[in-house]
Amino acid sequence: MANTSTVVAIKVHFDLITKDKLRKVVFGLEKDTQGTKVIWKINFDLFERAKKTDPFVEAIVHVDIEVDKVLQPKAEKMALSGMTAGQQAHALGPAADDQKLAQNGEIPQKDADATTKATLKKK
Repeated sequence: MANTSTVVAIKVHFDLITKDKLRKVVFGLEKDTQGTKVIWKINFDLFERAKKTDPFVEAIVHVDIEVDKVLQPKAEKMALSGMTAGQQAHALGPAADDQKLAQNGEIPQKDADATTKATLKKK
């Protein structure tokens, strides 16, 4: 008899804060299954504050993004192993910047979502 296991559902959040402590990103990954179909989503929340002594209040951006099938193995690796320094930097920088621009109507949401998904590819 062989012992095997399969994770059918998982949810993990990474709380990231910039060095100046003015920006916080909660980068979440969620895996679910519908029958034999696997679905991965990124839950992305961006918080900003004027001073590091101020509390982080409501997220200024909240998006849920479905992960493309080709990126699902990278999502699973991140969920199980954690974020690399490059992934953290990308989430706090380009991904957060683009999501904020999309929220303000300055770039299309699909472009911001692509930048956020690219976090999974970073080393």
